[in-house]
Amino acid sequence: MSSGPNNPLMCVFFGWLLALAFPAPGAPSRSAEPATVEANLHGLAITLDADSGSLLRLSYPEVGTMLEAKTDRASILDLAVPIEKFEPLRLASRFSHGAQIHVAPSSVTIHWDRLGKSRGEWAAIDGDVGATVTLKAADDGQSIIMQCEVDNRSKTDVRQVVFPDFAGLLPFAGPSNTTFRASTFGIKPFETLAATEENRTWHYVQPTSSYTVQYSAGGLQRTDMAARWMDFGSLKGGFSLFPRRWGWDPQIPLMLEHSEVEEKLRLMYLHSTAIHSGEKWASGEFWLTPHTGGWAKGIEPYRAYAQPHFHRDYAVPQHVREGLGFRTIFMSQYQPNDPQDAIYRFSDLPGLARESKEHGLTELVFWCFRDELLRPMAKPYSNIGTEQDLADAVAACRKLGVNAVPFTANGQVGPAAAERYGLHVEGGYAYHSELIPRIGCDYATQLASVWAAGAGEKWAEDVLEGCRHLTDIGVPSVCFDQYSATPTPPNMNTLTPIIRAYAKKRDPESTFSGEELWNWEIDCNYLDYTWNWGPYVGKDFRPLTSVYPAPRINYCIDSSPLAVKRAFADNLYLCIMPRKPAFPGLPNGSDAITNHAALSQALKQCAALRARFLHYFTDGKLIGECILTKPCAAQVTAYVLPDRLLMILVNSGGGTSQFDCDLSPWLNSPSGRYRVTVVGEDGKSARAPAVIAGAWHGRTGRLARDAMQLFEFTPE
Repeated sequence: MSSGPNNPLMCVFFGWLLALAFPAPGAPSRSAEPATVEANLHGLAITLDADSGSLLRLSYPEVGTMLEAKTDRASILDLAVPIEKFEPLRLASRFSHGAQIHVAPSSVTIHWDRLGKSRGEWAAIDGDVGATVTLKAADDGQSIIMQCEVDNRSKTDVRQVVFPDFAGLLPFAGPSNTTFRASTFGIKPFETLAATEENRTWHYVQPTSSYTVQYSAGGLQRTDMAARWMDFGSLKGGFSLFPRRWGWDPQIPLMLEHSEVEEKLRLMYLHSTAIHSGEKWASGEFWLTPHTGGWAKGIEPYRAYAQPHFHRDYAVPQHVREGLGFRTIFMSQYQPNDPQDAIYRFSDLPGLARESKEHGLTELVFWCFRDELLRPMAKPYSNIGTEQDLADAVAACRKLGVNAVPFTANGQVGPAAAERYGLHVEGGYAYHSELIPRIGCDYATQLASVWAAGAGEKWAEDVLEGCRHLTDIGVPSVCFDQYSATPTPPNMNTLTPIIRAYAKKRDPESTFSGEELWNWEIDCNYLDYTWNWGPYVGKDFRPLTSVYPAPRINYCIDSSPLAVKRAFADNLYLCIMPRKPAFPGLPNGSDAITNHAALSQALKQCAALRARFLHYFTDGKLIGECILTKPCAAQVTAYVLPDRLLMILVNSGGGTSQFDCDLSPWLNSPSGRYRVTVVGEDGKSARAPAVIAGAWHGRTGRLARDAMQLFEFTPE
C-alpha cells in the first residue's frame, strides 16, 4: 500500500490531527475548562455552572435529584438594581461569567468580581457589584450553611437581594406528593400553582397571581407561617431550610414561583434592603438540611436551634400541659339593656365547670361579661352578676377542678378611654346575631374603638390595675384578646411578667393565655395556651407543635366529633364551644355539651385515651405522618418515646384503611421485630397483639365513619 500524500487513509489521519490542533470556530477546545463544578457536602451532591456559578443540580442518596436547572434559568443569587432607564434591571448569577469557584473538603465558595446584568450596555451602571456565596458543611453532620455577602462598588443602590434562590426544583415525588411545608400548613405547589387554561389571564409575578405565592413568618393569626422553618419534599425525603434569625430580627418573605414553560419550581427568599454605594451586606446563615424520610427528620436542626431561645419564667401549669382542652362560653352579646341578652350568669359557671370536667376540659374561658372598651376596666354587667358573684363562681369552679378564666380586651379602647390616652376613635367593629352582617355591620357603632396597646404609661398602668384587681378578688388567671408583641415598651410583653408574678403569688397554677397575633418567637415565652379563632382550614400545626413545648395551640370546635379526634391526635388544645340552635342565632359557646351527643362521646373517649397514653403527648417527639412510607387516605400522627411509639389513625371515611409504615428510622429494635397492640377509640383492644417487621403493611379492619384507632409499638 502506498504511503504517499495521495493515500486516502493517510489523508483522513492527518485531517484528524489538524482538527484536534485547530478546532472549528465555535467548537469546544479539548483543553477548555469543564462546564460544571461538582461538590459533595454531607452527602448532598451539588453541581454548579463553572462559568456563571449558578446552581444546576442538587441530589441526595435515596431521594434522587431534587433540583435540575438549565444554564440560562439557573440561579443562586439575584439582585434588583433599579436605574432610571430601566427600573426592572437585575444583576444575577445566571447573567454572570468568570465566577471563581473554590471547592474544599467541607465548603464551596463562589465569588463574582462583577455580577452580570439582565440588559446590555444601554442599561449601564457606574461601577460594579460583587458578591460571594459560601456553602459550608455544618458541625451537626447533616446540614449545609449557606451565606452570602454583597459588595456594592457601584454608584447605584441595590434594592433587593434574592438569596438563597433555588430555581429548577423538581416534583421528584410526583406532582401530587411533592409538598412545600411550613410550620403551620402544607401545599402541593406543582398542583396549586401550575398553569391552567383558566388562569393564564394574569401572568405577572405577584403574591396573588396564578403561578406564585408569597409567605412570611411571624404570628399565628396574622401571618402564613409562625416559625421561619420550611420543608420541600415528601415521605421519601427532601430538604428543610431556615434562617438563623429570632425574635425581632427582620422577617424575610419567601416566594414560590411555578415555571410557565416547564414543570419546575423556584423557591426564593426576598430580602428588601438598600445597599448603598460603598456598602456591604451580609445575609446571615441559612441552614439547608437534606434528609431521607418525611419533614420530621428535616426539622431536627431547627429544633436544636430554637429550643435554647425559650426563656419562660413559668412552666405551663400541669392541668394545661396534660389536659385535653378547655371550654369557651359567651355570657352575653354585649347588650346589657336587653332583658334577653344574658346567655349565662356567674351563678351558672359552676354547673358549666362540672360538665366541662366530665368531658376532660379543665379550663373554662368566659367572654362578654362587661364593657371591654372602658378604662380603667369596667365592672361586670348587672344582668350577669356582681364582682362578688364572679369571685364566688371562680372559687366554686376551682373546687371542681376547673380553672375559670375571664377573656379580657386590653388592646382596643372605646371613645372615653381613647380620650384618656390622647387617641381618637375612627372606626371599629360590632357583632351581634341580629345585625346584618353579624360582624362588621356598617351602621353599628356601639363597639367603635381604636388600638391603644403601647400608647404610653397611662395605658400600661390601667391594664396592670385591672389585672391586679381581678387577682385581688380571687380571679388570678386571664386570657388576653389580641395579644400583640411589639418591640418598644411599654407593651403587652413587658406587662406580662408583672401580671404573672402578681397572679402566681395568689395561685401558683394560674394561667395566662391569649389570641397570639404577630410574633410567635416572642409570645411563646409568655402564653400557656392560645385562644385564636378558627378550625384553621388548610392548616397543619404538627411541625410547630413538634418543636415548641408552649404555648399549646388551641383548636375551636363547635360540635364535630371528627374535629375532636383530629385535634386530639395532633396534640392541639381543644377549645369546645357548642352553639345553641336558635333563630336568628346565638354565638358559639351558648349551649351545653350534653346537648350534642356525638360531641360528648368523642370528648369523653379522647380524654380517656389521652390519660392512658399521656407520656406520648407530654414527653414524646411528634413526628406526624412521617412514620409512613407512602401517603395514606387517613390522618396519621405518630409520637416517639425512647422505648416505644404510638401511631393514631383517624379515618375520615368509612370501611378499611390501609397504610405502609417503617418503624426502624424512629424506634430501634435489636431483633428488627416489633410488637404491635391495637386499641379502638373506645379504649378496648381491637385485635390480638402481633409481632411485625419494621416495614409493615397495616390494615385497620372495618371502621365506622370518622372512627379512630391507635397502634402502640414496642421493640421485641
